[in-house]
Amino acid sequence: MKKFLASLAAVFLLVTGTALAVDDAKPVTLSETPPAVQKAIAARTGDGKLDEIDRSNENGETVFEVNFITKAGDESDFTIADDGTLLSLGVSLAEIPLAVQKTIRAQAGDWEVEGINKNVADAEISFDVEVTKDGQEKSFNVANDGVLSSREVALTETPAAVQAAIKTQLGDGRLMSIEEDFDPAGNSFDVEAVAPDGGKKSFSVAPDGRLLSEEVTLEKLLPPARKIIRGKIGDGKILRIDRSLSEKKAGVLPYQVEGRKDGKPFDFSVGPHGRFLGMDD
Repeated sequence: MKKFLASLAAVFLLVTGTALAVDDAKPVTLSETPPAVQKAIAARTGDGKLDEIDRSNENGETVFEVNFITKAGDESDFTIADDGTLLSLGVSLAEIPLAVQKTIRAQAGDWEVEGINKNVADAEISFDVEVTKDGQEKSFNVANDGVLSSREVALTETPAAVQAAIKTQLGDGRLMSIEEDFDPAGNSFDVEAVAPDGGKKSFSVAPDGRLLSEEVTLEKLLPPARKIIRGKIGDGKILRIDRSLSEKKAGVLPYQVEGRKDGKPFDFSVGPHGRFLGMDD
């Protein structure tokens, strides 16, 4: 899962594992947004009053968080991509399934729930939750059936083998966040960092310290792989490409492409030499 609130990113200091908050959102006017975004905002706000629009970057994609006052006078918000796709809706605890409410209360404990975002652009609905306590922030994701999907953790909360692997991968880079993913097939830790050269570095680690995958750019792939990816995505959008380092598909370590086409998820895998390996669930 890589679906945290767009306006806030948790930063973890490599040595102490202490969390700090960074807000990369920039206020913009309606006229400064793309036409598709303007159209989507008008459709969702209706007779309400537009309050504020914040532009930020989430997983390499420009997104807009919109706050407005409904006709009834209530505060509301939603997030849309730069192509007009609705990504998430701000919701209250009372508006979500009882199973999700139960998990949120259990995970939050004595922390205060600051915000809940209902993700609607993924194949399955889920909820990003942000909680705070004594100036600290943490977040987690809950599936629509109430199962905890992932949670943000500090470096010191991960197994020793994971800590060692992360430090090795980072070198002189800077750790930004760690997300522990819960999966019946086995947990993993998704790491976001800043490389020594200032670029983005993203990879996934198994509990035993094995490197499972790493994010790559389209330009890093061989020409045949780039060609098939561009052909498949067409007029859609590439959101992320990960190179598998542990799990083979059709006998090869694939590139897993996360995309969006016609407002819907469009994920598929491609071999290193350009062989199309099928759509992903």
